[in-house]
Amino acid sequence: LNSVENFREGGLCLRMSLDFSRLPFALGNLVSVIILLVADITSTLTRLAAYSTVALVDKCTGSGVNTARAKIDWHPQRWATAPVMARAPQSGAGFGELDVERTLQQSAFPIKPEALVRRAKEILAAEFGTRDGVGPNSLLSEDFQFVAPIVGPLGREEFLAAFGSFKVKDAFPDLSDNSWFQVDPLEPNRVWFISRAIGTHTGTLNFGRPIPPTGKRVESPPQAQSMLFNEDGRCYTLTIGYCMDKRIGNTEGLGGVFALLKGVGKPLPFPEAQRLYTPSLRFEAFERIAKTGEALGFGPVAQSSRKEML
Repeated sequence: LNSVENFREGGLCLRMSLDFSRLPFALGNLVSVIILLVADITSTLTRLAAYSTVALVDKCTGSGVNTARAKIDWHPQRWATAPVMARAPQSGAGFGELDVERTLQQSAFPIKPEALVRRAKEILAAEFGTRDGVGPNSLLSEDFQFVAPIVGPLGREEFLAAFGSFKVKDAFPDLSDNSWFQVDPLEPNRVWFISRAIGTHTGTLNFGRPIPPTGKRVESPPQAQSMLFNEDGRCYTLTIGYCMDKRIGNTEGLGGVFALLKGVGKPLPFPEAQRLYTPSLRFEAFERIAKTGEALGFGPVAQSSRKEML
């Protein structure tokens, strides 16, 4: 009798697993997987051949320094403070609340948090030393690095030349960063500031060529940005443009200058400057493999549905 019941239960699960109405859905995804993987293999082989040839050219000529696949090293972390917990985390809970005030009090960094935040604001107000009458040497260290999600590390002179040429405030006179600031309790020489920049393109933006006013309003997503300071109060690393929520704004998750170009309708002609995330052929293929399995009754979603029906 138990065998019969088990057979019936198994047959019921099989019928629920193989929902024949979803077979076209599974077949369509399977065909798409084949197409995507063939395209991915073809593009991967082409890309590997190109990379190998470029590497050979770089080796012979010394070219390629600080380009996409040959970045110079960025600075390692210089200061750290041991965390002071607000309460002991429960075993296995995966969450521990930091006592920010007490952790900051343990800091050995010589500049206090309030003074460090003021210094960060001074550097931003001086546009990193590119404003008339302001010298960058007192603001940025000799070993300064600019590090964005795609661009960088750039040295001080390279960064100043690029940033100064954009004339961002001339192009967006009403630009407001809408930032707020916090010293990192675990890295006490770093000031984090989150911005939600908004501005209207009413002046000429210089980026390779002059981009005349479009009148378009650019709304960037929230961006995590930071400055790291040495003991004499000069910034040695600037990180900007790290999107925190790609759904917000009208730049498809892009930050920094890429956001401005996207917002005015003049994005640069490569995927990294079109939107925050462009899925690869391989990712979409694996995503569709999972969808095929779900349609055939496999995977956690299908198992959950079976349990609900039972």
